[in-house]
Amino acid sequence: MLKEGLHSDGIGDLSGPRARPSYLRDLWVLAKARVVSLLVFTAAVGEILAPDALLHWESALAGLAGIALAGGAGGVLNQIVEPALDQHMRRTLHRPLAEGRISRGGAIAYAMTLMCAAIAVLAWGTNPLTLVLTLVGTVGYGVVYTLYLKPSTPWNIVWGGLAGALPPLIGWTAITGSLAVLPLVLVLLVFVWTPAHFWPLAICCREDYAKACIPMLPVTHGVDRTRREVLNYALLTWMVSMVPALLTGDWLYGAIAWLSGAWFVGMALRLKGLPEGPEMNRYARRMFAYSISYLFLLFTALILGKLVMGYGFF
Repeated sequence: MLKEGLHSDGIGDLSGPRARPSYLRDLWVLAKARVVSLLVFTAAVGEILAPDALLHWESALAGLAGIALAGGAGGVLNQIVEPALDQHMRRTLHRPLAEGRISRGGAIAYAMTLMCAAIAVLAWGTNPLTLVLTLVGTVGYGVVYTLYLKPSTPWNIVWGGLAGALPPLIGWTAITGSLAVLPLVLVLLVFVWTPAHFWPLAICCREDYAKACIPMLPVTHGVDRTRREVLNYALLTWMVSMVPALLTGDWLYGAIAWLSGAWFVGMALRLKGLPEGPEMNRYARRMFAYSISYLFLLFTALILGKLVMGYGFF
């Protein structure tokens, strides 16, 4: 998923009590709007890469609106299930449900409203395939990941990551109504990126996860094993990121992907070599932050490459 770490509401709030947020701010946080913005961005790239995108601008807008609404519904569902767990985590204890500023019943009504709006927009403005893929992603995160994977397996972020990896494909299908190799590769890219993105944050928050009895990999298998897996998935991400360049002949994207991926792998190598302690925790948080910029850079480079190279543009 572009979820859990990216699915939290930022890099993490480890501060003390804050001023009471407004109701609108609570709704924003409850829908995990910052996370959803990256989902929408990757979906928009999928649309831009699709052939004849400008000719189908109505479907493109409907697809983005539907993804935003459905992603918000998934974020609300996630928090409806977890208010007790959120109270044990420093980075989540100020969420609206965890502090009781919004009731569970109100949150359920909010999620249903967002999901119904998403279904209506996608059914009206796109096609059945896009609607089905969006529903799969929302249920995959809000129900399958939250209820079953997260509390039961340390590999939750791997298998649950597929739900958050779907937006580039959803964006493509909103325009074309069909599957293709390039958007499927982008799904694979986000899928393998997700563990390397999230596990550094899990390393920083491992004590909180242990208190909340959530079996994240650093809790169940230790920091050293987690750092090895971060390196493995960083290498996989680097390799998969080069495939779009091979498919399209886009040397500009390929150069950016190669350099930024090498940096990502270098960070994973350094994280693996640091002794456990405050410095390692700080560096893990830094890698988590870079990983978000890294994914954003890759998808921006895809747009730039298409503009410059002009392969099948619109």
